[in-house]
Amino acid sequence: MGNRQKGRGTSSCELDEISNLVGIPRFQLENIYRDFRRVSKDYLLDKHEFRRIYKDLMRFSPNSPDYFHLTPSELTRLHNAMADRIFKTFDRNKSGRLTFDEFISAYILLQNSLSPQVRLNFLLNHYAPNNGYITPTMGRRVIQDMSNLYGINTDYQQLWRNLEANHALQNGLVPQEAFTNYFINHPAYSSAFYNGVQVPIPPPSPQL
Repeated sequence: MGNRQKGRGTSSCELDEISNLVGIPRFQLENIYRDFRRVSKDYLLDKHEFRRIYKDLMRFSPNSPDYFHLTPSELTRLHNAMADRIFKTFDRNKSGRLTFDEFISAYILLQNSLSPQVRLNFLLNHYAPNNGYITPTMGRRVIQDMSNLYGINTDYQQLWRNLEANHALQNGLVPQEAFTNYFINHPAYSSAFYNGVQVPIPPPSPQL
């Protein structure tokens, strides 16, 4: 297989920027980054490493749903299925690895304690800042990510065309405020922001 590719570290300034954008306390981000480093070892998470860190995050998250009705085996299968969907959504280049930027994008989008506006604006401001306007490439990518993450069966190309048709464009760009308001008020997405990732519990693996 060859040597595993290495990612890059995240600076204190970058953690400060994330904290300022979303209001997550700096010490909490440091703890998240420390856990990321502990599990990844090389600044990149593969799917199985992501499952481990996701399980820990869910265990201590105030947003974690009540799963007391599930058996330990069912809970493990559910967490793995949720983690796998999140991993697949944010592994945008299909490398089989998540960088810390990709990981923290997933983490913030899943934080129900943060308003949908804050979560969406973080993705848009942190990864493609464009003076309050959204490019077609970025807009379609965020729509597709949200649809994949929350299991919403929509035509992301058509949603972008709807945005272009209903808002004043500037050089072909959609105002960021219009973009966020559209999805905050969209029935399927607004519900998903509060209900989180919903997946069925996979059946047990067949016994060999």
